[in-house]
Amino acid sequence: MISEIAKPIPKKQFLNLHQACVSFKSNQEVLKYWHMSADSLPINRPLLVLRVHNYNLVSFGALLGACPEELLSRFEIVLWESNNPAPEIYSRRSLLLYSFMMPAFEFVEAEIRKLQNDGGYRRDMVTFIAGGAQATAASEQVLRIGFDALVAGEGETIFPKILQSWLNGEIPKGVIVQGNDWVNLNNFPGFHRITGYLPPIEISRGCTYGCCYCVVPFLYKCTLRHRSVEKIVEIALMYKQMNPKRRRVKFLASNSFAYGSSDGKTPNIKALKHLLTGLKEAGIPKISLGSFPSEVRPDFVTPEVMETVAPFLSNKSIVMGVQTVGKKMLAALNRGHDIEQAKSAIKLLRAYGFKPHVDFIIGLPGEKFDEQETLLTFMEEMVNLYAIKIHMHTFMPLPGAAWQNCFAAPISKNARTRLRALDNAGVLDGWWENQIAYSRRKK
Repeated sequence: MISEIAKPIPKKQFLNLHQACVSFKSNQEVLKYWHMSADSLPINRPLLVLRVHNYNLVSFGALLGACPEELLSRFEIVLWESNNPAPEIYSRRSLLLYSFMMPAFEFVEAEIRKLQNDGGYRRDMVTFIAGGAQATAASEQVLRIGFDALVAGEGETIFPKILQSWLNGEIPKGVIVQGNDWVNLNNFPGFHRITGYLPPIEISRGCTYGCCYCVVPFLYKCTLRHRSVEKIVEIALMYKQMNPKRRRVKFLASNSFAYGSSDGKTPNIKALKHLLTGLKEAGIPKISLGSFPSEVRPDFVTPEVMETVAPFLSNKSIVMGVQTVGKKMLAALNRGHDIEQAKSAIKLLRAYGFKPHVDFIIGLPGEKFDEQETLLTFMEEMVNLYAIKIHMHTFMPLPGAAWQNCFAAPISKNARTRLRALDNAGVLDGWWENQIAYSRRKK
């Protein structure tokens, strides 16, 4: 298990971060997106086309940031954004990249088939490669919709090799995996200027819990590793240099209060304090830890943790996953905490001046109507006692999760009425009704 904070590495091994900053500041024209016809595109380099949506900007930034600038300079990089029409590349030698999760699968499938059937592409000139959670968890399914190859697992180490091989005329085929070694987060900056986005800084990757609805245990085999404080501070300072108006730094972690934990199940107070002190001493004016996308677990909201982090944080809300409240369902989920810990955490967050924004899931496999009523009663009580905000989900089976072959339990009419009342009162958000429809399509 990879769990300790990686030791600082020599600065010469972390050149991409400095390169990214210099290029961002001195070559702002690189951020210009190619929204033009094939006749207008430069002809001296092959195209690297990134299919960009708001949900994959972090992934593409991390992959580009892992590449030497000399390698990227051999491509003409095209950002094909959101609902914009496909770039008219036709017979250009091109590498078209997708990164997506399960909810986007049907959209990607339709788009790939349209491109390959009537998009005017010469298949001997365009290579389609996928990556991300869906490619990792459902590789064969993703390959079948028309991709030439996909990357299963982490991509930072393997991605530059794929680009180089493709430039050399070696067309990647099938499932590509990095190997047995986990990525050392300290070796990569996690962003690149080309995307025009400075993402939340990834401080930890993985999770040592095994919640049945979640794909993260599958993706990282229940391991957890951390980026060192030195590198986190270095990235934060680079963000500050690139965008002086940006005062807030946010983070990415499955459980931010587990930063530095050796087993992922016990808070490391010393590491948390080292991280926050380092950022504050570096002059970062606003630190948001525990806000999306760096949620926390109830069993990590302890008096010792709150006493450590509260003086440093600028965020007024902390996102926490409770998911369900019944003893039977918590055990079935393999959550690793009980309802008393959830109540204690909510109360403690309020005592330290934070608004709890709490995740719940309804329609879990095997959930009975009376268990849904118990869940709703708990949510309403927490709203009345502690003014929590609710982030609501309906269970969806995710590829790779322990419950990937399970389906959502029916949600009672009364439960829906109570959820909508909470929504109308302004204390509930989330896409739970859309997720009901999605779960139906998967049956």
